[in-house]
Amino acid sequence: MTGASARRRRQGRPQKRWNAVEGIFFILVVLVTGYVLLRSPLFEVNRILVRGNQFLSEDKIRSVAAIGTGLNIFQADLATAASNLKTVPMIKEARVSRALPSTIVITVTERIPLGLLPAGGGFIEVDGEGVYLQQAGPGVPGLPVITGLSFALPAPGQVVQAEGLKEALAVIGGLPGELVAGLSEVHVEKDGQIIMYTADGIQCRFGQAAEIQEKGAVLSQLIVELRKQGARVKYIDLSCAGQPVVYYKKY
Repeated sequence: MTGASARRRRQGRPQKRWNAVEGIFFILVVLVTGYVLLRSPLFEVNRILVRGNQFLSEDKIRSVAAIGTGLNIFQADLATAASNLKTVPMIKEARVSRALPSTIVITVTERIPLGLLPAGGGFIEVDGEGVYLQQAGPGVPGLPVITGLSFALPAPGQVVQAEGLKEALAVIGGLPGELVAGLSEVHVEKDGQIIMYTADGIQCRFGQAAEIQEKGAVLSQLIVELRKQGARVKYIDLSCAGQPVVYYKKY
């Protein structure tokens, strides 16, 4: 038994030596491959693609991401670039990835401005969640001014805390796009009632922020018909979605 064991040990030694050689060879291959990947001009970033942006310029996004061309693509810090982008109030989500051999792809999801709030002698844009996006001038197309609210102005990127803002934004977000495009103001009363004004001066007493889509569809049809008739409208009462009432101006 002793002789057989000795033979087995002698037979196993070449295999162990071969495994050691294989291990060293593998490590050398990894080191050489890593050196080539980090030094080869083939993997230098020569293009930075930006996708998903509508409001922010590509140059602005590239600047904030802070990934320059000429850098080795494997040395680009993608996590830091994505974190940098998320500091921009207009950007809700950001993803930065590699497209070998030499392209960085930046994909952003922007916040969509929904309304304007009077603040500090000017206006600020807010999205559907009430996030303060950026300062704006009056009369931004498609963004009605939301009035009747009291709030402390937060820093850009933070949510505006104002009673009634959530309801006003829900109404704006639930109305047909063509109707919103024609609104100049959305006013929130102290009791939560919402009154809207079109750009051509029609007052729409919307009532509470309920049955928004139904009321919006009715209001859109009414306004189209009233304009065709050339009617002089004092206001439209939509407090009861199924029973809209139109009050005409007296000549």
